[in-house]
Amino acid sequence: MRILHVSNFGDKHNGRLYWNQCFKITNGFIRNGHNVYNFSDRDRSRSSIFNKFKNNESVQKELLQTIENYNPNLIVLGHADRINIETLSKIRIKKNIKIIEWNVDNLYLDNTLNKLLNRSKYLDGIFSTTADEKIAQCVSGNFISFFPNIVDSSIENMKIFENINHPKDVFFALSHGVGTGKLRKKNSLSENRDPRVKIMNSLKLNLPDINFNYFGMKGIQPVWASEFDNNINDCYMGICLQRKPILKYSLSDRISQYLGNGLMVFIESDTQYYDILKKDEEAVYFDDPEDLEKKIIFYKNNKKKALEIAAMGHKKIHSTCNEKVVAKYMLDCLNNHNIENLNSSYDWPVNLYK
Repeated sequence: MRILHVSNFGDKHNGRLYWNQCFKITNGFIRNGHNVYNFSDRDRSRSSIFNKFKNNESVQKELLQTIENYNPNLIVLGHADRINIETLSKIRIKKNIKIIEWNVDNLYLDNTLNKLLNRSKYLDGIFSTTADEKIAQCVSGNFISFFPNIVDSSIENMKIFENINHPKDVFFALSHGVGTGKLRKKNSLSENRDPRVKIMNSLKLNLPDINFNYFGMKGIQPVWASEFDNNINDCYMGICLQRKPILKYSLSDRISQYLGNGLMVFIESDTQYYDILKKDEEAVYFDDPEDLEKKIIFYKNNKKKALEIAAMGHKKIHSTCNEKVVAKYMLDCLNNHNIENLNSSYDWPVNLYK
């Protein structure tokens, strides 16, 4: 199959975002035997200053010309915000091509719900890292389904749990957006309103014996690429904190970087992710900041157990949520449309809302 993958491949970032989901999804399709051409809508939009004033006119023309040249069987959209609805309509009218979209944002943040609603009628299917039944409202003559954050052993290639010594205990990183990769100018004000920062400040204050390695807050810049790898490797535990509102299974892609590289992860119980990663066997869940404090202390004093959980979680996510499995799942849903007809079984609860 020929697949045209339209997403933000971030050429302008010079490899800083090499771990992004778009690369893993492309890898998954290729490793399942498909031919994939990547079309970076954001980079093409930036190539001309006139795109800002002409509704990305040249990007639409380039995409349509690419479709003529490449003649794909499937178009995969991933946060391709520079592609206009009118362009999707033209593709639908002129071409017998299936179109799906994947999205990793919280349904109620960053205008995600409206984006998916507006595009829905031009799509054959949507995949979201949120499994809450509320995602069904995005459906318009197609289907929407959950997919897990992806790990790729060519990207998440560390096994931190095999290390003997770790100079620090707990890793935590806020990104503040992938665009600039730096602390926002008004960060000192926004920090006070961010529940995640409040939790980390409380942990630092209440757990003086725990050596935290945190970034993206309190004047410490976010870390990326090889710098991220070097710093995460210093720890053996990682905290996954979600932007609110918390929705079912909706985790930041930090879970892939943390668990995929071999940290033991703390996950908020409200995410219900224990349906996928077993409690106290493959991940550790906490109910509130006080509960998190107690569990950090416990696993600081029981490091062997923490490393065992990290190893089990690493094994689970690499075997069941890797790029090949998830790419296969997307095509399986697209081609079969009913849970009963899927060609394979998957290690996450499958719901196809239609």
